[in-house]
Amino acid sequence: MSNFFVPINKAELAWHDTLPFSSQYDDIYHSSEGGIDQALHVFVDGNDLIKRWQSLSDDNPQRFTIAETGFGMGLNFLVSWSLWEQYAPKSSQLHFISCEKHPLSLTDLSKSLAYWPQLEQYAQQLITSYPVLTPGYHHLSFCDGRVTLTLMLGDALECYEQLLICGESTLEKKLRTAFIDAWFLDGFAPAKNKSMWSDALIRVIGMLSKENTTLATYTAAGTVKSGLIQNGFDVEKRKGFGPKRHMICAHFTKTPIQNAAKRHTPWHVGKHEKYSSKSAIIVGAGLAGCFTAYALNKRGWNVTVIDELGQVGSAGSANQQAVLFPKLSAYQSPLTQFMLTAFLYAARTYQSILNQTKIGELNGSLLLAYSEREKAAQSSLRSWLAHYPELGVLVDAQHASELTGLSLDKPGLHIPLSGWINSPELCRYLVNVEGISLLTDTSINQLNFDKRWFVNDLETEVLILANGHKISSFKQTEYLPIKPIRGQMTGISSTEQSASLKIPICGDGHVLPAIQGIHQLGATYELKSADSRIKPQDDQHNLAKLEQLAPEVLWSGSVSNHWAGVRASTPDYLPLVGKVAEARQFIHQFARLETNAKRWIAQAGPYYPGLYACAGFGSRGLTTIPICAEWLASVINNEIGCLPRNLQYALSPARFLRKNIIRGEIKID
Repeated sequence: MSNFFVPINKAELAWHDTLPFSSQYDDIYHSSEGGIDQALHVFVDGNDLIKRWQSLSDDNPQRFTIAETGFGMGLNFLVSWSLWEQYAPKSSQLHFISCEKHPLSLTDLSKSLAYWPQLEQYAQQLITSYPVLTPGYHHLSFCDGRVTLTLMLGDALECYEQLLICGESTLEKKLRTAFIDAWFLDGFAPAKNKSMWSDALIRVIGMLSKENTTLATYTAAGTVKSGLIQNGFDVEKRKGFGPKRHMICAHFTKTPIQNAAKRHTPWHVGKHEKYSSKSAIIVGAGLAGCFTAYALNKRGWNVTVIDELGQVGSAGSANQQAVLFPKLSAYQSPLTQFMLTAFLYAARTYQSILNQTKIGELNGSLLLAYSEREKAAQSSLRSWLAHYPELGVLVDAQHASELTGLSLDKPGLHIPLSGWINSPELCRYLVNVEGISLLTDTSINQLNFDKRWFVNDLETEVLILANGHKISSFKQTEYLPIKPIRGQMTGISSTEQSASLKIPICGDGHVLPAIQGIHQLGATYELKSADSRIKPQDDQHNLAKLEQLAPEVLWSGSVSNHWAGVRASTPDYLPLVGKVAEARQFIHQFARLETNAKRWIAQAGPYYPGLYACAGFGSRGLTTIPICAEWLASVINNEIGCLPRNLQYALSPARFLRKNIIRGEIKID
């Protein structure tokens, strides 16, 4: 039976003059001697950050990762960010990872940071990007990707355990491509919040550290010191900040044979790969290919994007008014968790892009309760949305009519962060940068590998397949269970009445506000069809759906234009993102999972070197592609990624091989 999402409980703040105080933990957020000075003394100086950043080479771009065990008001992040801009090379990137069980509300965050005017330019950017406080990972980007923040909301142990690959210390070190460079242990005092200083959490901290990873904390408690020593750190006491006599600084020296509470067979990752140059080829110039090229380019990669059509944003990505729309649910599953994470990331991403170029509108949308089943599904969200009105608000027919500008006879769900984007214009925006080149009108019939990938007359170490339903057309990928789904959109002229539509209305079909006097509506849904030719009967089908959405509105029946494309979907409606497995070897290596799906097998999966997939997004590509492209680029660039391990399982192209093994549906010769 599915479990409900458990809402995050925000911090309960009291104020002692200008000092924020946690009512939950009966403790202060920072010393009365001064929060910035405390951050500088304990965490910046304690980890020797400025000297380390100054030693980074401008000619060899690097990524420096800080991890923290209590985000609080974000002061340590803001101080680190400001100093990074001052002392680190412009070509390097800072990734700050933090967790928080009880995050501050946006109002409390704004009030808290107002006391630090010297950080105002950074604080305002954090406040603007501060996420909806839902459980899980939130990935925020600043300075055009030069500074990123992964804010994990939930229990610290659970959040950081999801960053592990397998939880077995020796294998973890062999398989990891990236480690934490510096730790800020900044939970409330050990006596006030024991879980933030538990042996289990310190064990995970050790597994995420490499030789010479540093650590600093304001506390000098003996239990913390002994826990760090047991998990591979050399520890020293230093003078504490303000009235505190001592603090702890440490550096990681060795990997003890200690494991996390659970071990996980690392079937979802391959052997550690390093590439000789930052260059890649992407097959497919739709949203998936263009977003992945954009994400890699931000990391200093040169990318060639190949497509069989004449321009980017064609085929399944040619919708000029694609709807950004989540699949909200009160029930937690890999699908609903991924959809929520993806939607919130996409909304932030598109808002940032719309601040630079007008290629759409994020003014909200309405999901109509068009059937009893949909009405029940929306009603099940009531308790969840009471905690998160930013995600959606249930409205009656009158309110729905006011929001949309049309007379509606049904209630619905208003989603404030959604809207529509011109997909072809978005694709052009993403690839119109130095370092991304296009090769159009080019078909790829086969892939050849001999230490490198050969694609027609091009060669590369890194090859990404983002060509939709055609991803399974190669020998290496023929096992992928991709299915084509044809869809047709219809354009009709607006009428005096319909021109009042202000936001998209979605239900069994959808209709968009008129652009230059034309409404776009649709879309049909034809399984197992890869035929992109226009069908007149599909226009009539879309018009019939429109009458069901808003029957009291006078719509034009005159078709002005139409468009058809082929989407690619999978059996579980989650995309295929990650390394491509060598199917036969994978089946042999993990065959024993058939008798015990949780069996520990101490081996990484067999994957083709440098071959990745990014496809299968179905009808929600606009919503789900941005976070997938960002995560895939982080994997290729050997970073700590922005998705937890359970979602990496859910997206792995090899998951279907594993499922079929477990179900006994694959017989070994």
